[in-house]
Amino acid sequence: MTRVDEFNSFYAATAEQTLRVMYASTGDRQVALESTVSAYRHAWRDWSKVRGSDPLGYVRGEAWRSVGLSRGTHPLRKRHEDDSDTALLDALLDLPVDERRLVVLMTLGDIDLDDAAREVGVTAEEGIEGATNALAALEQALGQGIEQLETRLQALGSVTSGLELPEARTLRTRARRSERRNAVALVAVAVLAVVLGGFVATDGDAMARNDAVPQREKLSAESPMETLDAREVDEDDLLTSEQVSRLNPAATWSITGTDTNPDNREPYSTCPIDRFANPDPERVFVRTYTTGGESGERVAEAIEVSRSRKAATAAYRTLVSWYADCTHPRVQLLDSYTVDRPFGDFTILRLRSYRDPEKTFTVGLSSSGTVTSVVVHEVLGAKAPAIETFAQTLNDAVLRVCIDSGGTCTTDLQVQRTVPPATSTAPAFLGIVDLPPVGTVDKVWAGTPPTVSKDDPAATPCELRKSSRKSGKVVGSRVFLIPEAKDQLPAQFAVSQTLVRLPDEKSARRLVDDSEDLMNECASDNLAATISQAGKARAGDQRQRTWRMVFEVSKKQTVQYRTGLVQRGRYVSQVTLTSSRDVDIPRPVFEALIERAGQRLVHAD
Repeated sequence: MTRVDEFNSFYAATAEQTLRVMYASTGDRQVALESTVSAYRHAWRDWSKVRGSDPLGYVRGEAWRSVGLSRGTHPLRKRHEDDSDTALLDALLDLPVDERRLVVLMTLGDIDLDDAAREVGVTAEEGIEGATNALAALEQALGQGIEQLETRLQALGSVTSGLELPEARTLRTRARRSERRNAVALVAVAVLAVVLGGFVATDGDAMARNDAVPQREKLSAESPMETLDAREVDEDDLLTSEQVSRLNPAATWSITGTDTNPDNREPYSTCPIDRFANPDPERVFVRTYTTGGESGERVAEAIEVSRSRKAATAAYRTLVSWYADCTHPRVQLLDSYTVDRPFGDFTILRLRSYRDPEKTFTVGLSSSGTVTSVVVHEVLGAKAPAIETFAQTLNDAVLRVCIDSGGTCTTDLQVQRTVPPATSTAPAFLGIVDLPPVGTVDKVWAGTPPTVSKDDPAATPCELRKSSRKSGKVVGSRVFLIPEAKDQLPAQFAVSQTLVRLPDEKSARRLVDDSEDLMNECASDNLAATISQAGKARAGDQRQRTWRMVFEVSKKQTVQYRTGLVQRGRYVSQVTLTSSRDVDIPRPVFEALIERAGQRLVHAD
């Protein structure tokens, strides 16, 4: 058996058990994962020394030594173990460290008391006393006997089974990289000593010398280890087809191509205007996956390695803005989500293209250290993966690069629905990507810049908002048209929006109530008016009202409106659709548009 095969067999046989031991010892699944992976990397680097003695004891010792560093590196980390036996974990963590390790090694580690004492570093007599005290304390804290406690300890494996350990090949590769980085670190220390020596020897001109050094050559400009790590990201750090299959386990997924050419600028997804958000990336990767079936289901993953965290943050913001400002025909943003993680940025967007054939896109954007990751899922029709499942896949992509990127790895995810990301212009108003398709029109909406004028384009003949000018200030009005579809739409077809800022939230609520009263009176005051489909809704912090209005201009001619008010905080937005009998937007679609207008008010201040 070769050295590689020998280590691979050892890793496959012992890694999961070591992970369970470390989880029970620390009460933190992420610390357990990081310490376990670190320990096996050390074992591979020292394999020729440890293979003939007690490699498993060596690994557990290295894992425990790395725990202190892991906790020191992430002092703000909080445990999220609601799906575990929290009472048992708390009782274990209340024990002295040596006693806790003894109990865990004797149960989950499956070794006898003498070996456990030797591994912890205490005498046999101290081991007996410590184990006895620990078991007595657990029995008292949890009110159960030894057999029941052992069963509960073994059950902790159900939590660690959800953690993904790297493949042996990946682990060995990272270990070799670490060796090279250690060598470079020694050189960096020597260079730093020379630089500092020059600093001391320079009489009064040290700062001038430092400014003259190019930024990329300043040792303090970026972490040398972080930069070296990021350069080591390669194709092996992309998602595997098995990981992508989580999105549709019933299909057979395969990799259709991997592109590493930074000069290829063709976008790999709808909405982006370029292939990469970083104008000068260190490395780039785009991999595509497909099921090959009639569903048209495909996935694209892109990784951009930046030269600094600042550049990576800028790239992430650019990626988000491409989707927030999307202006493709018949493409609409349906939902937005954020993923609550201890560190890093996660945004998930669901979009739909109503072109023929209809497609649904789920887009995940993330930033971790110096790396930005994008995962795009595309499928024909309206059926798409659950957001929670997609978030796990996006996190899988981050986990494969987070260590080398200088980011923070975690499996703790909580997906939350959120307001859409702000558009680049007029963020408090509706964006082009918010507007629904109209009939079969295959052209792009366009919006005027917000302006303030005497005439309110969103007002209806009922003067729905006539009281607003008395108590509030009009922030601006926009009009949305489809200018390239004049031959397909009535001349009056448009969506108009006006935004009003009131002195306080109470005044804003009163404006909505007053406007509702005006609407109720409108039909009786204007015999030519028919008001129907009145609707009320409340979503979180916003209140909305909607109506359909038809005015008879003559026996043969009518003018039709859909109008709605939405209030959030001290802001009120009115959106009015001027349509016709032949071309209209369905009531549920219009009500969703009013809700989106309310979500955009988050960006008003």
